[in-house]
Amino acid sequence: MKHITVLIIDEHPEVSVRLAHGLSTMAGFRVVAHTTNPIWAAEFAHHWKPQIIIADFKRGPRPRAEMVRWMKESSPDSQIVVFSSYFLDDERNDFWHAGATSCLLKGLTLNELAGELRNVAHEVEAIGAVSMNALKGRAK
Repeated sequence: MKHITVLIIDEHPEVSVRLAHGLSTMAGFRVVAHTTNPIWAAEFAHHWKPQIIIADFKRGPRPRAEMVRWMKESSPDSQIVVFSSYFLDDERNDFWHAGATSCLLKGLTLNELAGELRNVAHEVEAIGAVSMNALKGRAK
């Protein structure tokens, strides 16, 4: 079984640890790293190239949407899921424009979060399969 690789970034250590532990116990997930530090997160993202980066940036060296852009630059193929307890006015649009794949509100159960992450991973795989088929068709 292929695992979905995940990097977790949350400014609250207890949330980061709890999410990492919870997802690590779920079938089909492998947490490659978790941190509270966005600078380390960018390094981890660049090094591990996880399929999914779960991120909650409330405080950091840059505005929240800029942090998403920075993570996307660190690992362009990773899908960024912003997982926050709130979103300001048009902030979701800012996140999507910065490269986020999904914006989820905290309060989901672990099973619900895992389901959302599986959906993100499967959508990306489906898009990749369609792209590969299109390339094969052009090569003929």
